[in-house]
Formats: sequence, structure tokens, C-alpha cells
Amino acid sequence: MATYLVGDVRVREPDKYKEYLVEVPKIAAKHGGKYLVRGGELTLNEGDWAPTRMVIIEFPTRKDAMNFYEGDEYAPWKKIRNMYADSDLVFVDGV
Repeated sequence: MATYLVGDVRVREPDKYKEYLVEVPKIAAKHGGKYLVRGGELTLNEGDWAPTRMVIIEFPTRKDAMNFYEGDEYAPWKKIRNMYADSDLVFVDGV
């Protein structure tokens, strides 16, 4: 069953975040990750949630998703994301 990383990522320092945008998709791909959404226009239709920049990555399994997120290769990039962006991330299993 596929697992999706769903994130609202608000980049504070775009210039310092550029390399993250290039390198992290390569790491995700090593774990079967496929970007389905990366930015793009948002329309709020209901509720109060006001995401600014959505990211959705599909992984083949939850294990693949967690191996990416908790892995040594992503660890330094997670620190960079936390330094230059504010993020809300969840993992959700598909059907």
C-alpha cells in the first residue's frame, strides 16, 4: 500500500533553499518516492486551513517513506529545511 508524505512548506529563505529543491528529490527517488505535488496554485474551498506551498510525495510503502525520512542521507537536508523553512508534515497511507 502506498504512503504519502503530505507537507505544507513555507520557505523563508528561498536562495538558501535552492539546493534542497535539487538534491532531496534524488534521495526520495532512491526510496521509490515520486513527487505528485510540489508547489502550484492553491484554492481554499472549505475550512480555515491556509497552506502556502504543498508538497505530496508518493512512496511504494510506509517503510520506504520512513526509510527516506529517517535515513542518514536525508538527515542533513532535514536540518537545512528546518533552518530555512517552516514545515507541517504528515504521512498517510493510501487505499
